[in-house]
Amino acid sequence: MTPATRVTGPARVIDGDTLVIGGWRIRILGIDAPERDQTCYDAAGETWPCGGAARQALAARIARQPVSCHVAGPDRYGRDLARCSTGGTDLAAWLVREGWAIPAGDEQGRYRAAAREAEARGAGMWRGSFMRPADWRRAGDRPHREGADDER
Repeated sequence: MTPATRVTGPARVIDGDTLVIGGWRIRILGIDAPERDQTCYDAAGETWPCGGAARQALAARIARQPVSCHVAGPDRYGRDLARCSTGGTDLAAWLVREGWAIPAGDEQGRYRAAAREAEARGAGMWRGSFMRPADWRRAGDRPHREGADDER
């Protein structure tokens, strides 16, 4: 897909920052959500499946509404990077504000205030502690499957 392409339709949620719309694999631009198998720690130090929770939160937010994405270009895994919204809500901003993703890449400034708000409220991953998703992938806690087409 070329930049400036708009994709709209029902979305299938793969993980906390990846969708499929009409056969296009889309990575939400400007954020990084925990991987499907990633765990975090709650305030008591107990592990919990934050990656699965991020995926479920995004699926619930979309709730069969059409998603509209404006493609910026491809990432290194062949997914299209895009700004996505549903019902007038910027999904990246919502995910960060709810604590299910952190700002990433060149977009960090755009979502920094939302991340501070989520941290202050102890929302999502901020209810305890977590490893940044990119660090978790680099640590090799599981095989890296970013480009896989499986539903995570």
